[in-house]
Amino acid sequence: MQDGARPHRTRSVFDFLSEYFNDRVIALDYDKHTESGMAWPPYPSDLTACDFFLRGYLKNLIYRQIPQTIAELKQHISTACETIPSDMFGRVSGQFCLRLRHVVAANGGYFENIVV
Repeated sequence: MQDGARPHRTRSVFDFLSEYFNDRVIALDYDKHTESGMAWPPYPSDLTACDFFLRGYLKNLIYRQIPQTIAELKQHISTACETIPSDMFGRVSGQFCLRLRHVVAANGGYFENIVV
């Protein structure tokens, strides 16, 4: 899905998801249309390291020199992944635990960005 685009929430899309994923679907309004699956969380937090860290970190590295082709983009991504310092994963894991504590303190509700 592109940023800002409306999600595909038609009956045919939900039927397709049901056919392939049974009741393991978490999607906006899926539970209302199919009476199965799980309700979409009201405020999905950027909890995982890929959400709150990796995407932004890699984007900054990859687009220092704007790739001109898909092959060049793939090479930039591979190179950027290989250059992540191993100690950084430990720090990111600690941030993940901190985010989980904030979720618990907010009783699963919304909380502002965490600045450390």
